[in-house]
Amino acid sequence: MQDKVFEEVNQLSDCEWIITCEHAGALIPEEYNSLGVSAENLDTHIARDKGAREVARRLAQKLNCYAILGKYSRLLVDLNRRSDEKELIVSSSDKVIIPANQNLDEKERDKRLNLYYYPYYQALERQISHVKSLGKKPLIFSVHSFTPQLKGGNFRPWNAGILWNKPNKLSDFVYHELSQNVNKKIGANVPYDLQKYSTGAVIICGEEKGYDYGLIEIRDSEFDDLTSGAEWWAANLAGILQKFSKK
Repeated sequence: MQDKVFEEVNQLSDCEWIITCEHAGALIPEEYNSLGVSAENLDTHIARDKGAREVARRLAQKLNCYAILGKYSRLLVDLNRRSDEKELIVSSSDKVIIPANQNLDEKERDKRLNLYYYPYYQALERQISHVKSLGKKPLIFSVHSFTPQLKGGNFRPWNAGILWNKPNKLSDFVYHELSQNVNKKIGANVPYDLQKYSTGAVIICGEEKGYDYGLIEIRDSEFDDLTSGAEWWAANLAGILQKFSKK
């Protein structure tokens, strides 16, 4: 039996908060021979979101809520895309060619979906159903990080961005609360505009099901000191989410 392709924290927690982290890991099955990508490149943002796993785990522990974290690299299959999107399996990322992802046939695409993508969303849906069975409305919050500068791109000045498609109370609340910190530059729908892409776990399992949701993108230089950076962000986010719950 194949090991779980995701990690769960506080499975079947009764808390309404559900934390997701689609790009937590950088594993690639042995059969893919690292997708033909160098070890150096697999230790960068193209393969996983630095610091996101550590923030998500801490956040779940502080809230005593459920969290689900992807174990496998976004280069194998991107959990934060829809199953029919072209960008689900990329042929290149930040100007790095992914040899094993060139000219994929439908059989290989379906294999990756069945083994690594669908199980993640099935587990997430189970937790949503569990929270609903308790008479509670799920609140979904997703943790991601971004590189300070893409190759050939401009420096991204934000310490973090809060993303949403349609305005909702949770995203608005987190944005305004984080913006009170004068030492952090917080942006709205940066460095990616969710109103343009309208994709990912918070849209599929949050917005489209009528639940409040939020997604944070934290600049990964915030995790140059991984322990202190992850603890700062988890503690501050936990305080904000708890405050939202008490509204």
